[in-house]
Amino acid sequence: MIIVIRNDAKQQDISQLKSYILSQGLKIHESEGASTTILGLVGDTSKVDIDLLRSIDIVETVTRVQEPYKNANRKFHPQDSIIRVGDTQFGGGV
Repeated sequence: MIIVIRNDAKQQDISQLKSYILSQGLKIHESEGASTTILGLVGDTSKVDIDLLRSIDIVETVTRVQEPYKNANRKFHPQDSIIRVGDTQFGGGV
């Protein structure tokens, strides 16, 4: 499941949302872009009330992800991955 946070969200409100998610037995993968914060929920999200999440003021969108490889999926992780090995860089369009 992917939660896109509104740009004007306060850090305190984001922390409260994260606490709620963790209390549901899920893990969170947070991805911060230049203008967007995305929370990826990792674990069994089948019992998560998607309507409840959508009703929270700081939440812009909530999307269930059915695709495999969620941690590598562009829906979950829109920015390029860059891996450095010594002086060599892989990824990032280089």
